Amino acid sequence: MATTRELVCELIDINQQLEHIEQATDIDMEQHRSLEEARTALHRVIKTKIQNVDHFMLELNKKEYLLDAEVEALKDEIDRLKSRRRGLKKTQDFFNKQLLPAVIMEIGNEDGVYETNTARYKLYETFGPVDVDPHTISNDFKKVEIVEKLDKVKARKAAISAFNAESDMPQGINIKKVKRVKRT
Repeated sequence: MATTRELVCELIDINQQLEHIEQATDIDMEQHRSLEEARTALHRVIKTKIQNVDHFMLELNKKEYLLDAEVEALKDEIDRLKSRRRGLKKTQDFFNKQLLPAVIMEIGNEDGVYETNTARYKLYETFGPVDVDPHTISNDFKKVEIVEKLDKVKARKAAISAFNAESDMPQGINIKKVKRVKRT
């Protein structure tokens, strides 16, 4: 079976032949009628093909919505698992920062060591997080970061404006017209 593109090309050829026959001074009615019948048949075949494409597009949309729903369900599951991980982290922090130091200080030896059958715990001191007042700290402890990003929205607007004004495109910007289909 011919593709839709081949059918459309065939339809264009038939339309051109019909125009050629209609412009001629002596019209062959038999050939004209056969071309009209062929054109009508092609119209029916193309209409059927387009209806099949429309049905296929509807099925694609259904699959897309199912995938979107599955993605949302998986996002919810990921959020739930991340919440459980945060809970585990908080439990670990409680054990490492409060419970174990209290146990080691109470029943460990003088060196801050406590041993079990599976592990050896040693209590030691180190520096914790630093608190900084951003209003009173000197500039020696401040850093400036400059981030350069491309503004594609602004570049697109400038390219469209240049194209519509039929002027030169801004340097480094290129835009092409593309064909889109809107299904209603």
